[in-house]
Amino acid sequence: MNIIGIGGYSHDSAACLLQDGKLVAAVMEERFTRRKHEGGIPLKAIRYCLEEGGISWDDVDYIGTYMNPWLRLRKRIPYRSKMLFRSPKYSLAYLLYEIYHNASYLFESRALRKNPRIKILFLPHHPMHAASAFFVSPFDKAAIFTIDYIGEMCTTFAGLGEGQKITPLWQVDYPHSLGVLYSAVTDYLGFMRAEDEYKVMGLAAYGEPAYYDEFSRMIKIAPDGRYKLDLSYFVYHYKPGSQLGYVSEKFIKQFGAPRKKEEEIQKRHMDIASSLQKVLEDKVLEMLGILYEKTKVKNLCIAGGVGLNSVMNGRIQRESPFPHVYVQPAASDDGIAIGSAFYIYHQLLGKERNFVMEHAYLGPSYSLREIEEDLELCKLPYEKLDNVEKTTARLIAEGKVVGWFQGRMEFGPRALGARSILADPTRQDMKDIVNKYIKHREEFRPFAPSVLEEKAGEYFTGCKKSPFMLFVYPVEKSKRELVPAITHVDGTARVQTVSRNTAPRYYRLIEEFEKIKGVPLVLNTSFNVRGEPIVCSPMDAVKCFYSTGMDALVIEDFLIKKG
Repeated sequence: MNIIGIGGYSHDSAACLLQDGKLVAAVMEERFTRRKHEGGIPLKAIRYCLEEGGISWDDVDYIGTYMNPWLRLRKRIPYRSKMLFRSPKYSLAYLLYEIYHNASYLFESRALRKNPRIKILFLPHHPMHAASAFFVSPFDKAAIFTIDYIGEMCTTFAGLGEGQKITPLWQVDYPHSLGVLYSAVTDYLGFMRAEDEYKVMGLAAYGEPAYYDEFSRMIKIAPDGRYKLDLSYFVYHYKPGSQLGYVSEKFIKQFGAPRKKEEEIQKRHMDIASSLQKVLEDKVLEMLGILYEKTKVKNLCIAGGVGLNSVMNGRIQRESPFPHVYVQPAASDDGIAIGSAFYIYHQLLGKERNFVMEHAYLGPSYSLREIEEDLELCKLPYEKLDNVEKTTARLIAEGKVVGWFQGRMEFGPRALGARSILADPTRQDMKDIVNKYIKHREEFRPFAPSVLEEKAGEYFTGCKKSPFMLFVYPVEKSKRELVPAITHVDGTARVQTVSRNTAPRYYRLIEEFEKIKGVPLVLNTSFNVRGEPIVCSPMDAVKCFYSTGMDALVIEDFLIKKG
């Protein structure tokens, strides 16, 4: 049985292929179009999935999509109609937009009916988030918690997964949304909403939670786990926040004037970010405590855009009542592609589970012949290496910044050693070098380590396994001076553990680096520059390499060096 799953449409569209219950391919559309956060029907991503699965459209049985347009209209039209008296022009425009958006979605989806027996199912957003985590987790039974900006109308969902079934327990609906709260403050701090929340998370480490009480009073959690925001601090629920801002005059009176984009970041901004982050963590931990009391299970699955907040995830792992926590690597809307496919296979068709998502290497790969042809076409001088891992480790140890392109591309927003930029974590100045000359981004942004799985606990407190780089751990105090380039200002790091079984070449590279420098980890960041998607093809890698300050590029067995 072949099932295509589709995630995203407004943004971050993606596709996956499920064959007889096993995930064989998954990729975001942006990697092919080279437009970050690409939306729409992911036709290029679907084409790749079919090719990887060795099938055609005639072989597809089901297609599951990331949102139910009829449910969305039924929920949003009455809400926006009620807002007409507060903001007539915007509310009317939004009503028209909703009709147009969902009509376009339905119309464009017709292009997917390539054979008469394909069944296209429009599935609800948050249950698909839940399915994307639970059905690929190692748990037969788990509590499920999904949290993002907004689905059809739901913003937060709690459920219980058992075998092939997910049972909803409770949900929170818009305009009450911790995802919107975080986005609103991201906008207030002068960053891009729905793109730069991770910058606020990184900035939070530089501040103190001086405004904790003010943010905490905005969020009231009921005994059943649901919460409400104090909407008097916001205007997003009835005005066009993307043009006018998301916060009210009351918010500005409390916290001061909004920061303009590219304006100098002040201590006040750092403290606001710190307060927001801590309140998010504390409130989610409180809700998870209630969820645990309701379910009494030891396992927890997390999904939704807020599920990418790795600092929050680290605290959940350390402090929540759940000893086992699983976060799916593409936790945002792209990952709903996985959720919708597995939901059809297990919950609707009742098929037994036979798959656990242990790695995210589900995208395109390229043969040595294809790569060499591209290098010849570009008239680039290159060298074919006898020992790729040893040579690359030596370059990194010499202080070179290396583009690392190997095997199948990762699914999700994190580079996990297939499309990565690597550097020496032991150099004090390396964070600034990579930020300034390669990534072209803010100097406060931290970098992540990739560490050999067996030795992770020696360097990161409590870390045993973190293959998707979605948990932040404290760096052991005795090791912080050894690896300053990956140690954030608060003494933590967002860790990826590398397994010999799932990433053998990357594992060997880190082993070789350890022989030279004595530490079993490297600095790892995504192979892209600010504003562009992670590279997909060898040509993408070459273009990125020559537009940045990288020193060397390793594509499978081939080495290209500048100068």
